Amino acid sequence: MRVNINLASQRYEAVKQFYVRWGAAIGFTSILTVLLIVLAWFNYTGSVKSGTRVRELQQKITSLEKERAQAEEISNRPENHDVTAQKNYWNKQITRRTFSWTQLFNDLQRIMPPRAFVSSVHPEITQDNRLKLTLTIKADKHDNALELVQKMEKSERFRNPLINLDTTEKDQHNGQLLYKLDIVTYYTPTGISQQRSGAKEGL
Repeated sequence: MRVNINLASQRYEAVKQFYVRWGAAIGFTSILTVLLIVLAWFNYTGSVKSGTRVRELQQKITSLEKERAQAEEISNRPENHDVTAQKNYWNKQITRRTFSWTQLFNDLQRIMPPRAFVSSVHPEITQDNRLKLTLTIKADKHDNALELVQKMEKSERFRNPLINLDTTEKDQHNGQLLYKLDIVTYYTPTGISQQRSGAKEGL
């Protein structure tokens, strides 16, 4: 009769299998660590480049503002009053020539929501030679009028739209309730060269 006796002080374990699993875990962790280090490096490099670019732009803005302040100081001198007045006059004339009623209504038509329409338009030129529009918009639904403001904010032609008045009124023809919004916005027509060659309308 043969009896097998285990004289080991501890339970048998598959050592080879343990080392294989342990090595795979270490390898996976090492690869993940390397990837994280690489990603961190790229993020750091990108942040440094972005910070450098921001500082460069800030320096350019500061320099341009300084040049503008110096130019304004020279223009405001008493001996340059006549020249400045002539410059402002011709700048306004150029701005007027760039304005086209046809182009304006075409631009409005592209973004005008359904069942909304322009009741009146009042253009004016500001002191810094920008075209400022006061638009009266009427619509069957209040959301339609608000949608126009949202589209203006995304448009390349209209800048900084602001609602000055938001009221309701009845249509004189059928008595229907209409929503009326007065919108103030800055308008940028197409290039001066294109307007001079193609547009025949002005203020």
